Amino acid sequence: MEQPKKFPIFLYLILSISIVALAVGTDEKEVKPEQKQKPIIEEVVVTGKAPAQQPISRVSRIPRATIEALTPAHMGEVVNYTTGVYATDGNKNESRLMIRGLGSSRITLMLDGIPVYEPYFNSFDLKSISATNVDSVKVIKGASSILYGANTLGGVLNVVTRRPDQPYLSLNSSFGDNQTMLINASGGAAFKRFAAQVDAVLDRSDGYDIRSDGQRVLRRNSDHDRFNLNGKVYFSPSQNSEIMAQVMFNQSEFGLPAATEYLKPRIWRFTDWQRLQLNLGGTFPLLQQGVLRVRTYYVRHFNVLDQYGDFDFTQRQWESKYKNHSLGAIVSGEYPLFRGHNLKFNLTYNDNFVRQQEDIGDPWEEFNRGVLSIGLEDHIRLNDRWTVVAGVSLDALYKDSGGNESRLNPILGLRFMPREWMAFHAGFAHKSRFPSMKSLYGSSGNPDLQSEYGNSIEAGFTLERKWRIEAAVFFHRIQDMIQSYRGLDGYRTDMNVGRAELAGIEAAISRRFHKVGFVLNYTWMHSEDRDTGMPLDYIPASQFNTVVIVGPFSGFSLTVWALAASSSQASLGKAPPFQVIDIPAYTTVNLRLEKRIKGFLLYLIGENLFDADYFTEPGFPMRARGVRFGAQVDLRRYK
Repeated sequence: MEQPKKFPIFLYLILSISIVALAVGTDEKEVKPEQKQKPIIEEVVVTGKAPAQQPISRVSRIPRATIEALTPAHMGEVVNYTTGVYATDGNKNESRLMIRGLGSSRITLMLDGIPVYEPYFNSFDLKSISATNVDSVKVIKGASSILYGANTLGGVLNVVTRRPDQPYLSLNSSFGDNQTMLINASGGAAFKRFAAQVDAVLDRSDGYDIRSDGQRVLRRNSDHDRFNLNGKVYFSPSQNSEIMAQVMFNQSEFGLPAATEYLKPRIWRFTDWQRLQLNLGGTFPLLQQGVLRVRTYYVRHFNVLDQYGDFDFTQRQWESKYKNHSLGAIVSGEYPLFRGHNLKFNLTYNDNFVRQQEDIGDPWEEFNRGVLSIGLEDHIRLNDRWTVVAGVSLDALYKDSGGNESRLNPILGLRFMPREWMAFHAGFAHKSRFPSMKSLYGSSGNPDLQSEYGNSIEAGFTLERKWRIEAAVFFHRIQDMIQSYRGLDGYRTDMNVGRAELAGIEAAISRRFHKVGFVLNYTWMHSEDRDTGMPLDYIPASQFNTVVIVGPFSGFSLTVWALAASSSQASLGKAPPFQVIDIPAYTTVNLRLEKRIKGFLLYLIGENLFDADYFTEPGFPMRARGVRFGAQVDLRRYK
């Protein structure tokens, strides 16, 4: 495994130098603002809003206007308000994402074009992604493009932060129950060929209240203290090229509330949780007609997790440390080969390093793995109405223990546009997901694990005139799912034994009238563990959500957003037979009232207005009704 360890560092340096070389070699002619065609570095696949630009699977987009109306602190408070998506809060106080029934460890999160995940668990926590400076969110389901690289079995969440298109400065602060405080300062400016943007967020709270035996009580060990910083600098050497350097830093301390029932309570705290991300990327012309995107990145995680014997945090039982990092590079682009063919390509390599210590004084364990993905995708325009998309990626895993693995993942799609405002699509994808380092080398790990894989089929349509209507039917079949089983020797081992099927229908309808805008989303799903015949965990059969924005009237606006989910279940235990726990249906409603006076904004937010007593994972009740009030000042409004 020496070669996989050295290759990414070498590749990172070569690509970083290439970005500078491309910039120096690009046309130095001055660009007038009205002439510039702005490349978008942060996007992996740039698609417009019109049906003509829709890919071969459904893409749900949450725009900046909706995110501002919801006033969320983190991405876990945003993603629920679209179709096919569900977020749960439970063990480790994480907000975990599910797309069409498949969880975070099988989903790729892209933040400004860079994959974000914890290298050991190969997963992510939505609470660690601040939503205060997000420009748009896209959820890509089904047959996702090969440009997103490997491990997209469950879909892609693509988050893009703001760009400094014009000078702006925004100051936002809100206050709520239990000393909850969120302060955000964001600003940006552009001057000739240069632009810069910076965003800082301070988010702290003594915790949140829950309902217990009809009473309102503070959830013990639910406090948090988070600081996020995001800075970007852009340089445009020519009309069609752009370079971006970015620094993102997250530092937190937070508690992990113990289970109230079903599970053995654990008093855990992250006394230090850090993530540092450095990105260097650029978008450049490719032989005059094409586009080339280059991105390199370094992500470092440092976590300290303590377990205590009491809620006074005086009896520390152990302290575990993680010093993990990832290093990677992405080269992608597109080029019109000849009439009717637009060829897209992608080369991705990332190397992941884990150093962990189970307790103070214990030896440090070290693991490493590398993932390579090479893909080609051809968009073939047969005529004005018909387009065929065909692609394939070769994904390879380099294990620290040897026994490397590769997978060939094809996609195929068809798009038909009988009118400019009407589009139909159908798609097929074969996708895979490599095992995490925890599954390979953890306490129950198995170095011989192979990748999970599955087929996805989808068909749907989009209509967009005065009303926007979208719908799709989908079917997933997953094989070799990794599950933990206890053997006759009493020890648990991860094995490729699971099989699952997921099928469903999702639909969305939206409309903007003069003073009222709304979106209604509905998802129905059937899931089945093929080995037991039981439904999969944490997947409600039906989910309905809506966002309604009314106003402005004399500077006042009202936003109401609601979520209703049917009952589901969870299987608890580390090996069969599992204890099956019912998760009751629930409905939660939220409201935001605002008053705007030019660049000054006052708002009041009520969350869980009807004080619903519910949970999305057994033993972890969700927060009770809460109230926040805040103010925002925009010295120059961002558009």
